[in-house]
Amino acid sequence: MAMIIRGVSTCPLCQQILTDPIFATSHFIDDKDHPLWRYSDAAMHWDCYAKWPHQAEFAAMYFETDVAISRLAHMSQYWAVLWQSSEALVTYGLAINMVAIKVKKSGTDMRVARKAWDTWLADGWRDTCAHELETAAIAELLPQLRCLTLP
Repeated sequence: MAMIIRGVSTCPLCQQILTDPIFATSHFIDDKDHPLWRYSDAAMHWDCYAKWPHQAEFAAMYFETDVAISRLAHMSQYWAVLWQSSEALVTYGLAINMVAIKVKKSGTDMRVARKAWDTWLADGWRDTCAHELETAAIAELLPQLRCLTLP
């Protein structure tokens, strides 16, 4: 995981010092020759990320990596898949009682404690979104999320 040092680290998109809110990923592009490789395991300003011409492609790649990981046989004992579509993957952390919502459009992974799920669905989700891109993506998924039954 990239080391982010407040007041020192820079956004790879605008080259300015990172300030909140920040969008970051873990390392997920293995091919060093891939044109987006240097942005894998990087942190960037949310505004820069949202306006980036490669945002949709990058987010989709990150999402598909999460989907592939969720299919690994050993993962189901830790994170049960509750719902999957072409736009989202919702898993449940069995040992930690937490819901993970992985969103293709924004490339984000939101975590919600089970005990906070109903409040989050009611309207708390707005407070957990870091950017308008994330807010719009979650808003589109709410009808399906509200139909989920948690373990």
